[in-house]
Amino acid sequence: MTIPLRALLQPMATILLLLQAGCGVAQFGICAPHTKEEGTPTQNWTECFDHPFTHAGITHPVYCLNDGTSKPPVLLLHELTGLTPGTLAYAEELSKDFTVYVPLLFGEKGTFSPAGGLWAYWFRGILDFFPGGEWGVPSHGSTPIVGWLRGVAHKIGERHHLQRIGIIGNCMTGPLPVALLDNPQVGAVVVAQPALPMRFWYLTDADNTSLGLSPDDLQPAKTSTAKIYGLRFETDCMANPAKLHTLRNEFGERFINGEIPASTYQKDGKPTNAHSTLIGSWREHDRAGQASRDARANVRTFLLTELGDGSSKM
Repeated sequence: MTIPLRALLQPMATILLLLQAGCGVAQFGICAPHTKEEGTPTQNWTECFDHPFTHAGITHPVYCLNDGTSKPPVLLLHELTGLTPGTLAYAEELSKDFTVYVPLLFGEKGTFSPAGGLWAYWFRGILDFFPGGEWGVPSHGSTPIVGWLRGVAHKIGERHHLQRIGIIGNCMTGPLPVALLDNPQVGAVVVAQPALPMRFWYLTDADNTSLGLSPDDLQPAKTSTAKIYGLRFETDCMANPAKLHTLRNEFGERFINGEIPASTYQKDGKPTNAHSTLIGSWREHDRAGQASRDARANVRTFLLTELGDGSSKM
């Protein structure tokens, strides 16, 4: 049996790069919370468009419950850990009020795999012999994954004619909804614990304030009227607080700061390394879990209000 060259190179390259890892990887290891998400999906998530969606030379599946188009559409982007059971469970919660679309950007559906996200962001572009892969951010233009997501948003817009679209980004995908504000049908976005850019070697002060988007992505977003709801735990060291400040500076009153105070989730004042506001830190019986449940409720109200089905303003 012949083993493909890629299968041999991938683990070898991973080991070599990790052995030479600098401050970026070290910070990731320190900041990553050592908790497991909860939640089990109970419904049948199938591919929305009968086949993987291809746009701008990229192909990924997009899953939904195929329950019609009467509810406002929401595009939910998964975290670094992949399209996990907890992500699908959160999507099912959202599906009570919205038609939810969940792309699989890397890994396998229903699998928790942080390594898959790190491989997609740091290594895959190198081994596929094109710089940056799907996630590399150019100085001009858009990263390829943003181009693909624009195609997904356009496809959803065709299916939901005249309806406003909501988009939720989380962690590795946290800032990406901002780049999709060039679509006039996008009526509200949620930027949850934005972690881009994730540097392999070290993080600069500019990285801490950056959203990991090119200037060409930010400029059209400024002409949109859609509101942006930002989320992070106060003690999160993966999603630097400067990123929410950047959103305020760039978008002014359109930005709503939903930062979660440490006092609402820390036990007895003890430092808590919390990161995932909507998915990974959602736990049924502890204090951090309540903070995440409240964050979910606030996101639900925000989206219902901004997409046209809400009865109150935040």
